[in-house]
Amino acid sequence: MVRQWVTGDCWLGCQSTGVPVLWLGPLQWDGQYAPLYSCEPCLDRLMAQAVAYWLNRRPMTTATAA
Repeated sequence: MVRQWVTGDCWLGCQSTGVPVLWLGPLQWDGQYAPLYSCEPCLDRLMAQAVAYWLNRRPMTTATAA
């Protein structure tokens, strides 16, 4: 996947401005949309959190699916 970094503002925790950011997708709230951007440090933190979630998640078994 090719990532296209642009100069902008991070919408995640650090709220840095004028830094390289990556568009993550649209943010929807109350029927309105806004572009969601992340700087590299915030994106790395978000990705690490997602990977930790995936690794700790238990797959559904047929016994629990019924």
